[in-house]
Amino acid sequence: MRSLLGFALFCLSCTAHAELPTRIEAGYDLLTHGIKLGEVREVFVRDGDQYRIQSVSKPVGLLALFQPETIVITSEGEITRSGLQPRKFTHQRAKSPEKNTQADFDWINRTLTVSDRAGIRQLALPPGTQDRLSAMYQFVIAPPHARLELDLQVTNGSKLQPYHYLLDPARSAKVPFGDVRSYYLRTAPQSTAWKSEIWLAIDHEYFPAKMVLTEDNGSQFVQLLRTLDIQP
Repeated sequence: MRSLLGFALFCLSCTAHAELPTRIEAGYDLLTHGIKLGEVREVFVRDGDQYRIQSVSKPVGLLALFQPETIVITSEGEITRSGLQPRKFTHQRAKSPEKNTQADFDWINRTLTVSDRAGIRQLALPPGTQDRLSAMYQFVIAPPHARLELDLQVTNGSKLQPYHYLLDPARSAKVPFGDVRSYYLRTAPQSTAWKSEIWLAIDHEYFPAKMVLTEDNGSQFVQLLRTLDIQP
């Protein structure tokens, strides 16, 4: 199963990192077939030219009773003229540590070291590569103005995945706090039903307001922005 959050980055010229928010707090609902399965709390912190993002996912309802798993994802690294440059990414499960993954970025030697249950491997590190968490925050730094297509390289700590997106700047997304004007991104058609979609909230710093992952068999997983606090 491809990660719901593992699908975004682009490498564009962006504003100086002094203009970035010092802190972003976001809350998401996770749903499938209209049923809420969990909640996500994310915190982005900028400290000079360093950043750290933490995402904590917890199940709710019956899922919390039968699968009380907590997933903690972190990304940390530097803020450069091109945006976020990850140094380390971790994906940790409290009750299933065998599913943990990690990625270490060596930008000097252009190598990406990934680690999962299959062991440790080194991959080539393309310029602009992001992890599945830092990728989302690149849109705040460099909104995709006037772009019609987007090519991405994203790691989930286990592999490096390329993505190709098509963009539509005139869409809206319905989220718990109302309708938001959005930039809409979708992957190009595949041989199966698989598709990933992102709605960026134009009036909220182009922060991802809605994300939908459609699996090969047509099953959908939805992530909706519930709360957002951006501090300058």
